[in-house]
Amino acid sequence: MTGWMIKLKVCFGLILLIAVSCPGAWAANKLPPVKAHQVAPHVWYLHAAGGNMTALIGKDGTLLVDAEFKPFVPEIIAKLKAIGGSAPQFVIDTHYHSDHTGGNGAMRAAGATVIAQTRVRDRMTWVQRPALGASVPAPVPVADLPDITYERHLTLHYDGETVHVRHLPGGHTDGDSTVVFEQANVVATGDLFFNGMYPYIDVNAGGNVSGVIADIDRMLGWMNDKTVVIPGHGPVTDKARLKRYRDMLVEARDRVRKLIDAGKTLEEIQALRPTASLDATWDRLEKGQGVRRFVGELYYSQVVHFPGAE
Repeated sequence: MTGWMIKLKVCFGLILLIAVSCPGAWAANKLPPVKAHQVAPHVWYLHAAGGNMTALIGKDGTLLVDAEFKPFVPEIIAKLKAIGGSAPQFVIDTHYHSDHTGGNGAMRAAGATVIAQTRVRDRMTWVQRPALGASVPAPVPVADLPDITYERHLTLHYDGETVHVRHLPGGHTDGDSTVVFEQANVVATGDLFFNGMYPYIDVNAGGNVSGVIADIDRMLGWMNDKTVVIPGHGPVTDKARLKRYRDMLVEARDRVRKLIDAGKTLEEIQALRPTASLDATWDRLEKGQGVRRFVGELYYSQVVHFPGAE
């Protein structure tokens, strides 16, 4: 797989800040290029600056998993055409965050129908309480909302593929979808998987570390050693790497749990640095501050029910 494994060096925290506070930030600057690499017959991995994308290209047209930020849409469509596809007929949102859904409206204007789990549309229409001190997200424009929503499982028969869109609850958010390309043996995980780095768990939107672990266990059951795994962020990889990530989450969660059971406050737990032995491998985002945020998410996942998660 090394020929198409791509290293992601974008700071997710910075991406979220740009998306919330200045969505037009790229308009006045040169956009990073859109990269595309084929990972299976008819299936491609794409990346610009936000979440990873997966494209299915064939005789029926183009199906795209996630829509990136809006400014990248013209370049994404141009790249799809350059690799033999077209503007997407369908876009599947894996969750509501703007680095995966910001391009919905522009994709729709180019002819796409947008599909998402029911909670994604709900989240995109609410004014929500911010999670862990983040900026308050406002409702998105109506043009960016999904056209079709589903509850648990949706199947598309497209380009000779059986495409399973499955809801896995209470993980990264409460509206996560994974997309399984059955014949190609490819799984797009959305942000249930941050390959090679600590994740962002949106505890304010129903996210929970134990939910992520349970969801990964479900995904591992769908895979074999040849499955191509496209994470929400980070390089394309395989089942073994996903299991390694899952084991890290279990270890980090359990370390924080022991300190909670010992009566420690969040601030005391953060000061004790329970993930220190893991940081050299997994702290790839917001150096230092990312560790504090992640430990906070582990803590809140286990001791607080967030009102915004309802």
